[in-house]
Amino acid sequence: MPSLRANAKQSRVIALWLAASALGFLAMTKFDIITQMLNLESEVQYIKGIGPKRATMFERLGVTTIGDLMLLMPAQYQDRRTITPISQSYLMPQTCILGRIGKAYEKKLSKNLSLLDIEIFDDSQMTYARFFRKKGMYSKIDIFATLKKSFSAGSFAYIYEDAKAELGAKYITVQDYEIVSSKEQTPEYFNKIIPIYPATEGLNQKVIRLAVKTALDSCLSQYPDISQLLGVPSARQSLSQIHYPNTFEEAENARRALAAQEFFVLETALALSRADNKKVSKPQKYEITRKLLTPFKNKLNFEFTHAQKKAINEIFKDLRQSEPANRMIMGDVGSGKTVVALSAALLAVENGYQVMIAAPTEILAEQHYLTVSNMLEGLGVNIVLVSSSSLKKKSQRDNILTAISEGDSDIIIGTHALIEDRVQFKNLSLIIIDEQHRFGVMQKGRALSKAAAADILMMTATPIPRGLAMTVYGEIDMTVIDELPPGRIPIKTYVVSEGTAYSNAVKELKNGGQVYIVYPLIDESDKVELKSAVVEAEKLSKSVFKDFKTAVLHGKMPPAEKNDVMRRFKNKEFDILISTTVIEVGIDVPNATVMLIQHADRFGLSTLHQLRGRIGRGNKQSYCYLIGSVKGKNSRRRLSIMSQTNDGFKIAEEDLAMRGPGEFMGTAQHGFPEFKAGDIIKDADIIERSKQRAKELVETDPNLEKPENQTLKKLINKTFSAKLKLTNIA
Repeated sequence: MPSLRANAKQSRVIALWLAASALGFLAMTKFDIITQMLNLESEVQYIKGIGPKRATMFERLGVTTIGDLMLLMPAQYQDRRTITPISQSYLMPQTCILGRIGKAYEKKLSKNLSLLDIEIFDDSQMTYARFFRKKGMYSKIDIFATLKKSFSAGSFAYIYEDAKAELGAKYITVQDYEIVSSKEQTPEYFNKIIPIYPATEGLNQKVIRLAVKTALDSCLSQYPDISQLLGVPSARQSLSQIHYPNTFEEAENARRALAAQEFFVLETALALSRADNKKVSKPQKYEITRKLLTPFKNKLNFEFTHAQKKAINEIFKDLRQSEPANRMIMGDVGSGKTVVALSAALLAVENGYQVMIAAPTEILAEQHYLTVSNMLEGLGVNIVLVSSSSLKKKSQRDNILTAISEGDSDIIIGTHALIEDRVQFKNLSLIIIDEQHRFGVMQKGRALSKAAAADILMMTATPIPRGLAMTVYGEIDMTVIDELPPGRIPIKTYVVSEGTAYSNAVKELKNGGQVYIVYPLIDESDKVELKSAVVEAEKLSKSVFKDFKTAVLHGKMPPAEKNDVMRRFKNKEFDILISTTVIEVGIDVPNATVMLIQHADRFGLSTLHQLRGRIGRGNKQSYCYLIGSVKGKNSRRRLSIMSQTNDGFKIAEEDLAMRGPGEFMGTAQHGFPEFKAGDIIKDADIIERSKQRAKELVETDPNLEKPENQTLKKLINKTFSAKLKLTNIA
């Protein structure tokens, strides 16, 4: 539009232009005006036929804007390319027919149920299209009257249906239909592959399809496209094909092309984040003096595995570089992550620095404190525990906080209490975070603020599938410990009845073994019919296991009492430990050979695998018995997986497939969006290529200044820059 600062002649031109524009707008309908104004950020309510009420329904599907609607991926497809003669349709569970519409017959079956049968003919046979109406359904409209009006005699109906035969009278249950005036008329939703979208109450497929089509027709040309950077079909072509594919292969190719764009935006953002991190120069320097490392290794009663040695070398190399280390140790249950992390801690301590070891729960922090204290006993390393319990008494709190602030404490182990303002370090250089996915982004940020440029080492006993690791943790270096210590005998897992499990447990106890029994609850619940740890412990100690010593462990016990119970169980003072999931992570008890899990169907795969990992740590055969309902599909699948494999990585893949990434790893706390087209399980190859391409691009254009990278830069700024602190492109 011309500048408002204009001469008289220009002003007259502007006035005429505005008048002409206004007349043009008046000639248009309200919908036409809105359609011309739509863009990717427009609210979905402005699409014809949606409005504010339906917009709230779309919001339940994660759709609030036109752009969201275009990315509402079909959940599946229906193949409606083949029209089957009515006489043959009963041979198939689902099919499409085309027939002339005849008479309609309405019949009341009961006080609350009526049916409507409409004759449908083709050259082979006649059938009835059957509709049901319950009392109270569609109370504001006469649905049968509406159907009779739509199915006008003499017109033709395309019907996608389930064929039925009842007492010799054949009819079809209509899933979807479309009325045309003649056989020659081209249908909108037949003779093609049709998308089926995720459903929600109040929205039928026709409404969703029409809304998606309107969004594509009005705004597809606006959709940002970076396909030329990847060598894949354009995003606009792929969006069109994923909603309206000619073949199933075309739909999958379109999905993969869109997934490549999604992952490339993320991987480039992560590559930029990595580049930012490498610009930071840390003050701490490490030399391998072996003043502590050699005595520590000599004190251990085992040799490091090849995987552990490789992990230690990778971590030491990181620590000795000029930029801060940012690495995750990922290993299965019992793979020996703790001694690897402790080796890194000792390198820092022997160079005069402090180390923070953060755990998500108090019991895990306490157990780390006991484990580390035992392993480093006699080496002159000062270790303190920081938790709500240890800081409760003022005198003890003052001593602990003073020792940390003055540098008298070398390794500081604790919970989230470590990041409180009152905890001040003198020369913190290394932060080790265990079960790191349980810590939020803000909590990690506060931990980092305790030092100028601390090295970060994270640990997880939940193996992360490759695709997820490359997305959620793409900016972090990964070390995988994929080897168990020698001599470990694979645990045998069975889904059994309670009687069988108890009988087998007694046999192991008589052979000198020890038993864990895990329950999901501490006390009985009136609302849920589950057995509780406290109540069952009392019953079992007086019945099945009356000849053995039994102890109880749960999260409500005081820390000192919990530690005392675990210590005494390890020392064989108890034969049976009845517990809640607080033993999911715990002290090694090599003599424990049975893990018996009650209500196993109530636990997730990750928890079941962690619990099973408490046994099998000695040189005896160990057994895991799962007791639970196998009625539910997911419960049956989980228990079946547990009985088939001990491989934590395979279990993690299955767990991710069943739960999705958000629940699996709490990815929502990382600020990463939900992928619309990408699938982090089956698209690992796409993610890997995207990561490599992103690395190459950032190396050649570190600030994304080249013209061909501007769209990519805008996408990253819009989605990630604030979350990943991408200062180089902000």
